[in-house]
Amino acid sequence: MYTCVIVDDQPEAVDLIRDHVVKVPQLEIAFMTTDSITALAFLDSSKPDIIFLDIEMPGMTGIEFIENVKSKWGNNMPKIVFTTGYSDYALTGYEHGAVDYLLKPISFSRFKKCIDRIIADLDKRTTSFERPNFFFAEDDGKKNRINFDDIVYVEGAGNYIIIVTAEAKTIIYKSMNALHELLPSDKFMRIHKSYILAINKVQAVRGNEIIIHSKDGNKHLPIGITFKENVMKRLGIG
Repeated sequence: MYTCVIVDDQPEAVDLIRDHVVKVPQLEIAFMTTDSITALAFLDSSKPDIIFLDIEMPGMTGIEFIENVKSKWGNNMPKIVFTTGYSDYALTGYEHGAVDYLLKPISFSRFKKCIDRIIADLDKRTTSFERPNFFFAEDDGKKNRINFDDIVYVEGAGNYIIIVTAEAKTIIYKSMNALHELLPSDKFMRIHKSYILAINKVQAVRGNEIIIHSKDGNKHLPIGITFKENVMKRLGIG
């Protein structure tokens, strides 16, 4: 499953791409918006595999947007697919690192051809390097192995981060964004600027809180306002 973000100032264009995405089993929508600034803020806490990006947008153009993405991830940035009503922009898109461009109105056959090529490349990268299901975190001078499946949640606490597992707490000195990049996106989600949560540990949602069960009993974690829409989508809550 690969995650994607849709950014287009025209609501009908967003809806069309969304309709195309839901027809492809390997794709999942992580975020969609008509505002490029909002999309860029979302990317502060999450890295999708694919971004469908309009070129002509108010506030921040698609070209400006992709330059911001480049400065954040460099050569490891998501696959960018430009969506535009003007074929003249095709060369511009490729010059700025886009892997394809889709000319509006976007047909599903053209969309599928683009996605099949991207997924083939992403699949190739995945199989050529099997990512381990653990990492090492430093605590009290030791580097402790932490399995992804053991993590309940991660909490930012000033200049350090606390990783809470079913058995213990480990303190590491690493930024939340860096740790979020390390954790598998299909298993974890950012729910607040100070919290990352293992999705399968969610017991209930009440208002702006997520309730999980830990070794100390039920724990209530806050949902940040800017994260709530994506959290609800990831949990399948309408």
